Amino acid sequence: MIRPWQPIFTALRTAAVLTVALAAASSHAFVVSISAGTRSLYLQVGAGRMTGSGGRFDSGGVPGNNATINSVSVTVPAASLGAGTRAMTTDSTVTISPYDSFVFCSVPSQVYVGGFYRTPGAASNATLSVTAPSTLVSGAGNTIAFNTISWISGGNADPTATIPSGTFVGGATQTLLSVARNTWFESCLQFNYANAQLVPAGTFNGRVSYTLTAP
Repeated sequence: MIRPWQPIFTALRTAAVLTVALAAASSHAFVVSISAGTRSLYLQVGAGRMTGSGGRFDSGGVPGNNATINSVSVTVPAASLGAGTRAMTTDSTVTISPYDSFVFCSVPSQVYVGGFYRTPGAASNATLSVTAPSTLVSGAGNTIAFNTISWISGGNADPTATIPSGTFVGGATQTLLSVARNTWFESCLQFNYANAQLVPAGTFNGRVSYTLTAP
């Protein structure tokens, strides 16, 4: 039963999962070449860490771990339940590319996603993927299918998005991008909730994991 005076809040948590084949680190179509070197991967989703050289990777900044888990959320008033797509906002404050300090993303509407794949020799491409549970779940045990959450990919002065826009499959891992060796990539993702159904009031939560892996 929906209590008309109670709003519904839908939350989606995003987590940067650093898959370390060996070390750490971040893509625009902005995709740019970086120098070959010690085999390493870096992935940043929302908040990240880049130390030294003004926090710029292109000037010699050093990537590291950041345990922050950012979230995106939307509040749907009872009167608007099932009335169509609602844009979600993020608690991430990241607007600047750690590659060159360019103001790339807009907050609170977009979440920065970027990283790199480095290797000293020839190698197959790395893969950026995302895994989402089947549903978002409220404290009362009610659910919303994760495939009601989608994203639009973009970025300031970025005419062609690096990570394609899409929709979470839910209950599965989906491939987002193939990353060539010795390249940096990044995009800004705007998440949206389809809001096409009536659901009980409550706070619905779920967490997705982004992973960058290399053979």
